[in-house]
Amino acid sequence: VEWSELVRIFGASATFDSSERGDQEVDVLDFLLAERDSASSLVYSLQMARENIRNTRDLVPQESWENVNELYRDARERLPLAARGDNRFDVLAEVIARCQQINGSLTGTMSHLSPYHFLTLGQSIERADMTSRIIDVATAYIRHNERLVRRYGSSLWTNVLKSVSAFQMYRQYCQPQVQGSKVIDYLLHDEAFPRAIASCVQTARRSAGRLPRPEATAAALDEVEKLLETPIAPDCTADEVSELMDTVQKRLGAVHSAVIETWFLPGGG
Repeated sequence: VEWSELVRIFGASATFDSSERGDQEVDVLDFLLAERDSASSLVYSLQMARENIRNTRDLVPQESWENVNELYRDARERLPLAARGDNRFDVLAEVIARCQQINGSLTGTMSHLSPYHFLTLGQSIERADMTSRIIDVATAYIRHNERLVRRYGSSLWTNVLKSVSAFQMYRQYCQPQVQGSKVIDYLLHDEAFPRAIASCVQTARRSAGRLPRPEATAAALDEVEKLLETPIAPDCTADEVSELMDTVQKRLGAVHSAVIETWFLPGGG
């Protein structure tokens, strides 16, 4: 799979093309990890997290602000080097671990009132979207390397599960053998695994229900759930799965728009 396929999957092709980068590994990873002006990059996400928590410091634990600020400052320095291959795995693993630490701190020490439910609602939408995009990466690989996948498919889907920290839970609660259609079905429909799309939608619905005027957001979440009513067929094609993921992402975008229009625009709701 060409590295530029990742840019397409993240919906950032226009921004990437305007940056006049090449399509080699270092160009794509620098864009996705370290580009400060791209909303699709990791450093941009951390920058926005820092700004959001800086502006709401009176609502969140002080330690959370300090941890987010430190993470952003470290990542800003290290991600450009990681994009070029300098301890890339270690840097990204550390970012993941520190994000989980911040999330655990917020969950365990923040009062579960409206600010917390806004946080959880946004997190759930983002998690569902990212899970769909990770599945889309795998389907892109299948389209380009069908013969290899027939031989080493379990390795591909094992890596997909590990990308969302789902490997152990899948093996424990689903089945020991890793099969493509079953992995996709698990990551779409499992209601007990927090990063499965169905679970994310349920969490988002609960959080929205604790806020005033949740009707528009609930209706948009209903449209996402309709896509999850049909199990994944064992003989589904990569193109069919990719098309489904695209539709999931569009409907999650509609949920995002409903949240913005209800609670963050003047006269919303």
